[in-house]
Amino acid sequence: MDILIAGLASGVFMAQLFITIGCIAAFFALKDPPPAIAVMLARFPPGVFVMTIVVFAYPIWGVIGIVSAFLFLALQNATPGAGLGSPNLVYTAFVCLASVALALPLVILAKRLWSGVAGMTLSAIAIFGWLLPLLAS
Repeated sequence: MDILIAGLASGVFMAQLFITIGCIAAFFALKDPPPAIAVMLARFPPGVFVMTIVVFAYPIWGVIGIVSAFLFLALQNATPGAGLGSPNLVYTAFVCLASVALALPLVILAKRLWSGVAGMTLSAIAIFGWLLPLLAS
């Protein structure tokens, strides 16, 4: 049960950071939008996008947190061993590599938003790579 609570708490914390960083990044992106985004903004106001992000962020990141917690539990049983300040070096390395691999295409596609993507990636690595294992241990 502790692992489930640690995963959900980590997911909710990440959702809060995702909403904050995402809204700030969206504000800067919408000041001078690219033509493809300008067409979408003509049909849907920015408030609709922000509310959609807020509504879906908590359940999605909560599920990601729970899945990450069970992945940590599986790797803790399969490959125990602390390292890099985490109770499980393999899990933390996996989270770091997966986060960077998922963020890299976003950085390439949205070059103007690289700082927001980098902030979210570092937050995900810190929350899921170190905070979650420490909460679950």
